[in-house]
Amino acid sequence: MRLHNLDLNLLVVLDTLLMERSVSETAQQMRLTQPAISNALARLRQHFQDDLLVQVGRRMVPTPFAESLEEPVHTAVSELRRIATTRSEFDPAEVERTFTIICSDFVFQMFLTHAIRDLVLAAPGIKITCFLTSDTTAELLNQGKADFAIVPDSRLCPDHPGVPLFSERFSCIVWKDNPLVGARLTREKFLELEHVSTCLGPSNPPHVEQASLEAHGLVRKIAVYAPNFTSVGECVVGTNFIATVHARTAALYAKRLPVRVLAPPVEIAPFTELVQWHKNKGSDPGIIWMRDFLVRSAANV
Repeated sequence: MRLHNLDLNLLVVLDTLLMERSVSETAQQMRLTQPAISNALARLRQHFQDDLLVQVGRRMVPTPFAESLEEPVHTAVSELRRIATTRSEFDPAEVERTFTIICSDFVFQMFLTHAIRDLVLAAPGIKITCFLTSDTTAELLNQGKADFAIVPDSRLCPDHPGVPLFSERFSCIVWKDNPLVGARLTREKFLELEHVSTCLGPSNPPHVEQASLEAHGLVRKIAVYAPNFTSVGECVVGTNFIATVHARTAALYAKRLPVRVLAPPVEIAPFTELVQWHKNKGSDPGIIWMRDFLVRSAANV
């Protein structure tokens, strides 16, 4: 179909080019040849009378005009995809579809593993791809590369809707043979000990318990930053370190590792994990069904 002499199929190519910034990666993403993508780019340049993307080093950089097109083109293509895939009914028992979810390893281990067991029975044709939360979470959701993001209430992507899944609090763990900690953890001992914390990336903000500690004017002595939440326990075993972890994770550690679980000696506010989806996908029957399934599954956590 052509609109004002523009083949609308080219908008799909332009949308992918603006996301990937590469002819070869666009070709791979769209399962087309590189010459086909190069030809489409030449036609787009001719129509818009602009270079659109120019080669800088090994990547392509959009022109100012192309940058102004990026959001409206992506929105238009997303809406067309939504219309093309919309059906009057969504039958989870029959549909074959993959949903991409961004979440932390804590959410995956403590929530999604249980939800997936139920999903296999309710919708055997649905597949799940998970990416770990990072500083690109909002970008992936904005670009439509993720269907859902499960994030704490303090990390919400402001442009997209979301609903609560479950709340979580914190516990402290120490090695069971730690000679420095008695049956009760005091505030003084908490500040005296060296801590294991988590850092999910150099650009990521501190973990959510840090805000509560800072509100009390407390500064921990961090000896180790683990790359994810589920590896913290192993760093504590055999040392005099202490860690502040999700209460559900602490309970799991107590079953699997030689650690003791203690109440934090300072008030650490609980938080809520929410599931978000792209604002343009709110009427997609598949997104609606999967969102509601996740909410139902969270009620059993």
